[in-house]
Amino acid sequence: MKLGIVGAGVAGLAAALACTRAGVAYDLLDRATQPLEGGVALTLWPNALRALRDLGVDVRGAGWAAIEEGDIADMRGRALYRLPLSWMEARFGFLPVCVRRSDLLRQMHSAAGSPRIERCEVRRVAAAEGRVGVETDAGIRSYDGLLLADGIRGTARNSIVQARTRATHYVAWRGIAHGVDVGRRMREIWGRGFRFGYAAMGAGDVYWFSTVNRRQLGRAGGAPEAWRILTALAAQSPPEVARLMAATPTEGVYAHAIDDLVPGLPLAVGRIALLGDTAHAITPNLGFGGGLALEDGAALMRALVAHRVAEEPGALAAAFQAYAEVRRRRVARMAQVTRWLGDVMQWEGKAAYARDTLFRWMAPLGDRLVWTWMLGG
Repeated sequence: MKLGIVGAGVAGLAAALACTRAGVAYDLLDRATQPLEGGVALTLWPNALRALRDLGVDVRGAGWAAIEEGDIADMRGRALYRLPLSWMEARFGFLPVCVRRSDLLRQMHSAAGSPRIERCEVRRVAAAEGRVGVETDAGIRSYDGLLLADGIRGTARNSIVQARTRATHYVAWRGIAHGVDVGRRMREIWGRGFRFGYAAMGAGDVYWFSTVNRRQLGRAGGAPEAWRILTALAAQSPPEVARLMAATPTEGVYAHAIDDLVPGLPLAVGRIALLGDTAHAITPNLGFGGGLALEDGAALMRALVAHRVAEEPGALAAAFQAYAEVRRRRVARMAQVTRWLGDVMQWEGKAAYARDTLFRWMAPLGDRLVWTWMLGG
């Protein structure tokens, strides 16, 4: 009994941890030369940390700096909403953390027993006669089942289901500033068609992101001109924004479009299951994408154990269907909520003024219920 896992990012390593905990053998495949490197950072909310713990990662011993305060503010630095982090810790057992993606991947890889990652590009997959065939650039492989976790643009997925990406009307920049003290804090600043967020990582490092509506970028002729527009918006923001941008090496800033997947993809088809962005890529407006992938891994682990797949390989398809049923509604709803919130956060003009006013007064009224739902409680 052996499964193939396509992708060695957050979702793929979550799948590897799930298999390790369930006693199921696997091969781990990835097209990247250094799959544990790259990317910027992720916010891990309590739901993500609980999933990591359940998957066997020593979350408490990882050395990650907990975030102890956070808020949403307007362009003048006035708080619109304060995050209930003390309540969150009491309710869910963890404060959020912000970690380098590469650090998270190394921690997960180590917890899985440092499995070999085979470099190959998966092009097509097909199920037949109780096996799954995998066509790669290095030849054909065959497995008892397959876990697809190679991201929003993974090509293997389209062999079994047709996924559609959706563009947004804003673009993003991300980076890590060095040598800036913001305390143990996270903050998001809402402007008019502009946002800037940051989160402390410890040791003077601060992860930040910014989004700007495409309309405001107008006919920006390239990356340098778009950066000048972003810098001008930063100059109108609270002072820490310009400070964080200035403390970020130019080569460490990543600019990119933001897309998601149309919700509703099946998370399992026979002996093939989908995890993470391959199954349900969402917009990053709540910082929940990585957390949902980790939740997928924990749910997969429970399904593999409950169906005793290590002892009864014939139960694999049923285990995958059980995993899919547990996850289906949650990931679809989170995709809808994060996309809607992203649109609201990017409002301009009078709509943005109304948003700030309403949010200041209404957000605290039911926030614990909303957070309980978002954190899977």
